[in-house]
Amino acid sequence: MRKALVPAVFVTLVIVAVQLTVLSTLRLDGVVIMLVWLWPLAMGLTGFTSLALVTALVAGIFFDTHAATPFGLTAAVAVVIAYGASRLGREGVGDLDSAAWWMTPLLAAAGGLCAPALYVFAGFFAFNFGLWRGSVLAMMIVNACAFFVLSRPLTRLAMAISSMGERPRR
Repeated sequence: MRKALVPAVFVTLVIVAVQLTVLSTLRLDGVVIMLVWLWPLAMGLTGFTSLALVTALVAGIFFDTHAATPFGLTAAVAVVIAYGASRLGREGVGDLDSAAWWMTPLLAAAGGLCAPALYVFAGFFAFNFGLWRGSVLAMMIVNACAFFVLSRPLTRLAMAISSMGERPRR
């Protein structure tokens, strides 16, 4: 994991930069596609739990420093998603080489469906009730569709970075 940590953090920072400069300005039906949640999910599907959690924390913290949202909320959602995906990755469920071609996009779509709901739900504990200002259902559907489309290339990138370190124990 140590060999893969520096490239993973570098790619995470590039993804946060793309999120902040490009994706935050482009909206589909008023919804921002949250690449900062998809990247930790893709890292988690490689089966490297600690690497996925580090990328989730870095992506969430750096995104939250530039967003007008409760600090740490994006990071918390990213960590939960990364941990869940890493559990599936360790079992080989989302493996790009041995699983069905549609399994990784389907898992990513499920993550894209759950992440906005988890974000809004966690916002109540941060006493931020303004996260409901848009349609949560629209956020869930748009992110699920975007995650479905973008999951395979990002997971391939995550596997390439993760392979710099050792293979995960199964």
